[in-house]
Amino acid sequence: MKRTIEPNLENRSARESDAPRTLTEVAYRRIRADIVWGVLPPGSSLRSDDLRARYNVGISPLREALSRLATERMVTSIGQRGFRVATISIADVIDVTETRLILERAALTRSVEKGDVHWEANVVAAFHALSRQPIPKSQGFEAEQWASQHRAFHMTLLSACGSQWQMSLAGLLFDQAERFRIVRLTKVPNQKLARDTTIEHKTIVDAVLDRNAKKAADALEQHYRATTDEVIADMRRTAGGSDD
Repeated sequence: MKRTIEPNLENRSARESDAPRTLTEVAYRRIRADIVWGVLPPGSSLRSDDLRARYNVGISPLREALSRLATERMVTSIGQRGFRVATISIADVIDVTETRLILERAALTRSVEKGDVHWEANVVAAFHALSRQPIPKSQGFEAEQWASQHRAFHMTLLSACGSQWQMSLAGLLFDQAERFRIVRLTKVPNQKLARDTTIEHKTIVDAVLDRNAKKAADALEQHYRATTDEVIADMRRTAGGSDD
């Protein structure tokens, strides 16, 4: 029998398990947040002494955290010279988007076909929580809350697909895409979001509840492509955006 979790129990469990349990986890989360929010800019060198002082962490937890970030392609290893924040290019944005669409269209279709009423309830709960949070424009507690709920919503949509590999890869690609989107929010002055993403999310949810897999996947693709187009347009308007 498939294990399901009521929305309130799932949220409580997530809160209880979300606290970092090791020094490596603390360092990993802090460095990762600073990379995602552009505090550590793309391409910048991650010098060990600077990071140890900045994050008040020892060399062993720091190296473990950086190695973990390297596996997620948030940082890159530069031989014996340490690590560097991964760069962002237009080619990266397109590659991540196209790969996400191949993976997530399939996973969402399977979820619509296989998900039960508890999955539906979790989707609705995740959408409700996300819709109550304004989109952040700077780092901080509210931004972390929004980012967590945004991720939870998209991952919940896929959560009935029945594939741990699809979920794992979807999570990795989501985090890469989130980095692109947040760089746009924080680096492009006075940019305005012309879209209503709450309506876009609701369109996906409505198709899910109607058990219309194709409509749900099409709405998800339209949502991702709209964000990608905006990110690329802003990258081309700024000095940091290259096609390579």
